[in-house]
Amino acid sequence: MFCVRCGSSDSELYEGLCRDCFLEDYSILRIPDRIEVRVCSHCRAKFISGQWLDEGLPDEEIVYRALEDSISWDEPVENPEIELEIMQERGTIYRCLVEVDAEVLGKRLSQEYEVEVRITNTVCPTCSKQSSGYYEAVIQLRADGRELAETEIETADRVVQRTLLKLSRRDKLAYLPQRVEVKEGVDYYIGSHKSARKVVDAIREKLGGITMESPRLMGQDKSTGKGLYRTWISLRLANFRVGDFLSHHNRILAVTDLRKKGVSVRDLETREVKNILWGEYEDMDVVGRADDVKTTTVTSRSPGMIQILHPETFEPVDLEADSYTSTLDIGEQVPVIEIDKRLYIIEDEAEE
Repeated sequence: MFCVRCGSSDSELYEGLCRDCFLEDYSILRIPDRIEVRVCSHCRAKFISGQWLDEGLPDEEIVYRALEDSISWDEPVENPEIELEIMQERGTIYRCLVEVDAEVLGKRLSQEYEVEVRITNTVCPTCSKQSSGYYEAVIQLRADGRELAETEIETADRVVQRTLLKLSRRDKLAYLPQRVEVKEGVDYYIGSHKSARKVVDAIREKLGGITMESPRLMGQDKSTGKGLYRTWISLRLANFRVGDFLSHHNRILAVTDLRKKGVSVRDLETREVKNILWGEYEDMDVVGRADDVKTTTVTSRSPGMIQILHPETFEPVDLEADSYTSTLDIGEQVPVIEIDKRLYIIEDEAEE
């Protein structure tokens, strides 16, 4: 067998050519002469392989990555070393040079390729949704059997803003296109359902409450054929707040904290602190409010007993001493609440 170009018969043939003839026209890299990159003019994400990726990149970095993504090679190319350079920029058109050194069939080759990269500005689907006020979920913040307190609304507003800011680093639809105050409470419109759930969890960590989701079919995505849903997430705060008093399984409890995990309470008799899960919410009855707390004076103390004045009639009332009340001094002012004609001395949580 001999080389069809030079006639040489003393070397191995590659596609009918000796090594030297084969390498004369051999192209180390496969790369197109012109590359077009669609880039979102808002977030600078680029469209590649059917996805919008690498948002926030400067144009030069987009060009270099477009070149890298478009370069490929096959055997017998080994250990290619590639250098990229932007030689000229005219608006959104970049003339680039790709230099490569590689070993091919035991011989070191160097080649250069000129490539034109064009950046076409457009708007990605996510940014398009943002500009149109798109949302996938509505968080309906309400209170059970009462109006929301201003402090609760302020807390929820802060949590929503802080949580969405954190989530927006990974989810571009973690934004608030609309906030509406209604008679019953506040509605927060959230761009993505996934982020809305995380926002609800964050609010519950501060205010507690019970959630319920109601998805509704709103139409069909023309590009995928899948149904488009919006979800209404009801976040119902308890009909009591920190400082209020509950009856639960015949125990009188002071509410000390409200969290996602449940209601933290202190038993007014045993002083025991425990957590009641939200699943038992219907078994919690409000028997007193924080505003019902009054102040009175310790008038006497003896082993096992303590005497205080009734805050309204000023008559002496004897109570059994416990681990907390046995430490009170005569003349000391203490907070008390009367529930079912019985006085309870309340432990000051601030002193804990």
